[in-house]
Amino acid sequence: MEIIDAHCHLDFEAFDTDRSAVMSRASEAGIEKIVVPGVSAENWPRIHALCSQDSRLHACYGLHPYLTEKHSDQDIDTLSNWLDSHESVAIGECGLDYRKGQPPKQKQLHFFEAQLRIATDCDLPVVIHSVKATEDVIQTVRKFNSIRGMVHSYSGSYEQALQLIDLGFYISIGGQITYDKARKLRATASDIPLQSMLLETDAPDQPDAEHVNQRNEPAYIVNVLDALVDLRDETKEEIAEQTTANAKALFKI
Repeated sequence: MEIIDAHCHLDFEAFDTDRSAVMSRASEAGIEKIVVPGVSAENWPRIHALCSQDSRLHACYGLHPYLTEKHSDQDIDTLSNWLDSHESVAIGECGLDYRKGQPPKQKQLHFFEAQLRIATDCDLPVVIHSVKATEDVIQTVRKFNSIRGMVHSYSGSYEQALQLIDLGFYISIGGQITYDKARKLRATASDIPLQSMLLETDAPDQPDAEHVNQRNEPAYIVNVLDALVDLRDETKEEIAEQTTANAKALFKI
């Protein structure tokens, strides 16, 4: 089976001591490609260097909503200029995070919409982070014609997932579905069309139920796949084949 991890922060310092071993384990698990999203302008060069050294890794660059207070309008211009000379499969990680203690909503929306404009201008998909903000994400992407992308580590409702799919987005599923308590997410993952699904780890964050409080890594995506087999009618091979095809189509890899 060929599997694509559609969202993994392999550039993070958590992997600095054993990144090669992590990649070896990923290959042994059948992971052929990994999309590495950016979170701030300062980590884009690190991602570029990492992906330039390994053809299995694919870069995307963006400004994460969690770090909104650190971003500046100059970073928006820098992103646009950066894309002129650095290959990228998407814009992101961008989006909205409405958890308590996060930056003001309007400021988050400012950077989110700016990145959606860049994605439209560059004809690139977007990798969206959405926490307690799915409705605003839907309303925001509706403002842009022909925008496409993925909502990573999806946490919205089934009905909202269908709206996003209708807008041209894939729903990305990660380790959270391995937890029995994630009933709403598991129900959504069981019912959405397989043709609109991606697999991810969000490593080093969001470990699955077998690795609670441990560092997550790409090889653990097989546990996400196993959980989907338990929830859906398709075989492991069918899920792997279709989600891989989806990732290749979205990111053109």
